[in-house]
Amino acid sequence: MKLTHEIILGSQSPRRAAFLTSLGLDFRTLPLDIDESAPAHLSGMEVAAYVSELKAKALCTHLKSGQLGITSDTEVWQNKHRFGKPTDEASAREMLVALSGTTHEVISGLSLVTIDNGTPLLTTETSLVTVYFSEIPDWAIDYYIKHYKPFDKAGAYGIQEWIGAGFINRIEGNYNSVVGLDTATLLRLLLPYRK
Repeated sequence: MKLTHEIILGSQSPRRAAFLTSLGLDFRTLPLDIDESAPAHLSGMEVAAYVSELKAKALCTHLKSGQLGITSDTEVWQNKHRFGKPTDEASAREMLVALSGTTHEVISGLSLVTIDNGTPLLTTETSLVTVYFSEIPDWAIDYYIKHYKPFDKAGAYGIQEWIGAGFINRIEGNYNSVVGLDTATLLRLLLPYRK
């Protein structure tokens, strides 16, 4: 798909880059290093939008006219508790034990930002997916952490990896959103930029 703007993906995620490639988009990546903290009073949907917009605002400072920035954030929430990225094996295990045999939400924020006459134009949308985990035995949690090292993933798991194939019963919503990018929403937001 050819667009009127050059796409700049504000992410170092290989999964998000692969999704853009699968949509037939030409793009460049510009990894961002920002603090993904959010105010404690925000809901899951608000946090996903807030962090995605933080990334978009950071990316915006590098954009030129004719470029379109894309940023995204993926959040895992359960019982009003935000699961970030685990810092070590112990925190990854704690998250997976909490998710085992339960339902949780994966909330995505997606932002598009461009510059028009020197003014940033920012659009953000959020989406929600409900994920149902079956019981995960201790040996499976240990195996997954040891072999897949899910320290770059919110909630300490990747649905596209071994643990997702073996222990996720079903989801309600966009699968790609759980992997890291709501491609259906992205494609819709890009339509006004189509050549």
